[in-house]
Amino acid sequence: MAVTLNQEKTNPSVQTAPTPRGFSVLWTIVRYALLLALGLLFFMPFIISFFSTFKTTNEILSWPPTILPKEWLWDNWAAAWNTRIPGVSSNIFPRWLFNSLWVAVVTVIAQLFFCSLAAYAFARMEFPGKNVLFSIMLASMAIPGVITLIPGYVFFAKLNNLPFGIRLGINTYWPILLPNLAVPFGIFLLTQFFKSIPKELEEAATIDGAGRFRTYWSIVLPMARPALITLGILSFQGSWNNFTGPLLFLRKPDLMTLTVGLNFFKGQYVNDWPKIMIGTMFNAIPILIIFFIFSRYYVEGQAAAGVKG
Repeated sequence: MAVTLNQEKTNPSVQTAPTPRGFSVLWTIVRYALLLALGLLFFMPFIISFFSTFKTTNEILSWPPTILPKEWLWDNWAAAWNTRIPGVSSNIFPRWLFNSLWVAVVTVIAQLFFCSLAAYAFARMEFPGKNVLFSIMLASMAIPGVITLIPGYVFFAKLNNLPFGIRLGINTYWPILLPNLAVPFGIFLLTQFFKSIPKELEEAATIDGAGRFRTYWSIVLPMARPALITLGILSFQGSWNNFTGPLLFLRKPDLMTLTVGLNFFKGQYVNDWPKIMIGTMFNAIPILIIFFIFSRYYVEGQAAAGVKG
C-alpha cells in the first residue's frame, strides 16, 4: 500500500509567515508615490519650459519663479511660428524644423543600412583581420567626438573647391551626414543581435537558393526589427539634438537646424525667452513622441542585443 506524505507537513521549515494584506497595500502605495514623485521631478524642467511659452520675458525672469503664467499669452506660439529674420524669405521656424527633420531622417536611413551591412559581415562572415577590425572599431568608441572637430573642419573646408563646382564642405549638409553614415555603437549593437539569430534559418534560405544579400535582406533584417528600431531611435535623437556639427559647418540661416537657429533669439543684452522656450518645445516634442511610440521595441532591442557576445 503506497503511502503519500504531505511535504508541507513533513517540512515545516519551508513555510513562511504570510505578509499582512494591509502592509502589502501600504507598501504598494508608497512605492508608486515615490515613483510618481521622481517622475515629476525629472519631468519638471519640461513642464516649466512649456508653461513659460505663454509668459512674457519679464515674467520668465521674475523671482520667485512661478509655474503657471499670470496671463496666458496664446499668441506667443503664432508669433514664433511666423518669425522672419534677415536673409530668409520664409518663416524661419518651419524652415529650421524641416532642415532638422531632413538631416535626422537621412542619418537614420544611412545608419540602419550601413551599420547593418557591417554588422552582418562581422556576425556571419569570415575574412582576414576580422577580429582586429572589430577590436579597432570597439576601441574607436572610446575616442571623444570633440577630438575630431578641428581635423574634420579643416578637411571639409578644403572640399569647397572641388572641380566642376562641386561643394562638399562648409554650408552644406555633407560634413554632418558623411561622418554619421556608420557609427561604431550601431555596428556593435547589431552585431550582437545578429549573433543571437539561429544560423539554421539562413542555412534553410541558402538551400532554397537565396544568396548572401537576399538572406541578409529577407531573413536577418526582419528578425532584427527590435534592434533596428533601437538604433533608429538613438540615431534620430542624436541627429535631431546635434548642436556642434551644424554650429561648425552651417553659416547660412536658411540651412541651419533648429538647435543652432535658436541662437538668433539671444541678444547682447536681452534674450527673447518666449521664442527660445517655444523652440525648445519644438525640439523636444518629436523626441518624446517617438520614444513613447517605440519604447517597447527600444527595451526589447537593448535586452536582446546582450543575449550573445
